Amino acid sequence: MKRELTAEPDLETLAGWDADDKTPAAALPPLVSATELYRGQIVTLRPLFEDLLWDGLTMLIARPKAGKSWLTLQCAVHVAGGRQVDGMTAIDHGPVLYGAFEEPKARTMARLRKLAPEGEWTENLHFVYELLPLAELIQKVQPRLVVSDTFTALVKTGSKGGNDVFRSQYAEVSRLRKLAEEFRTAIIVVHHMRKGISDGAIEAVAGTGGIAAAVDTLWQLKRKTEGEATLDVVGRETEERTLALRFEQASFGWRVLGDDAAQLLNSERRQLLELLCEEG
Repeated sequence: MKRELTAEPDLETLAGWDADDKTPAAALPPLVSATELYRGQIVTLRPLFEDLLWDGLTMLIARPKAGKSWLTLQCAVHVAGGRQVDGMTAIDHGPVLYGAFEEPKARTMARLRKLAPEGEWTENLHFVYELLPLAELIQKVQPRLVVSDTFTALVKTGSKGGNDVFRSQYAEVSRLRKLAEEFRTAIIVVHHMRKGISDGAIEAVAGTGGIAAAVDTLWQLKRKTEGEATLDVVGRETEERTLALRFEQASFGWRVLGDDAAQLLNSERRQLLELLCEEG
């Protein structure tokens, strides 16, 4: 059987033009050779909290009333140069942009006064309560840390089902991650946990898997009894770890106890251990 000879493509088609309407075809993305990658300068991510937070996008998830807003506000105060978060080490300090999209100014005022006294550091901490173009705000403030409370208030995702929602939520989170990369800053976005029991932090994120897939680091705050909690950390820059936390009423605020979740003890066991230590 003879095969029919096909006509050779004309030069205009090869050049990326439609011969009929002269409309440019879709441009190919630029190619980067391995040689360029080997010879290029590597941009390292700057740590902000030792072994916990770097430049990039971090998402903090928790149940309602678990204390996630207190934790992010403490981090913001510390980075701005105010009171330290007990048990956490801030490697760098600088301006902070805090998007308090779900609370009035009066609540912020009350919380700040509980956490730390006024000082020079307060000039470094900037709050915004209206949904404005985030990129322009970051460009103006040049923050070392950005906090958005919450993710739901910040973004608008599609209402369609299936893959459309997945792609929409992935795109929204990726947009935030690209802002962190562009301005070389750390962004913490507060979000909710899904209802029911989940196997891990990634599965616990409310919404589709597109949200967890796009973040660099994921924090899951799980409140226990007696004001204690665990913070599960999963990310690209760190091994999975669990921090033990306790909410101190005297000094007021979260205190990080250490890397071992077994440090979480109820009040009776803690009193017993303290008594044994006193008795030698």
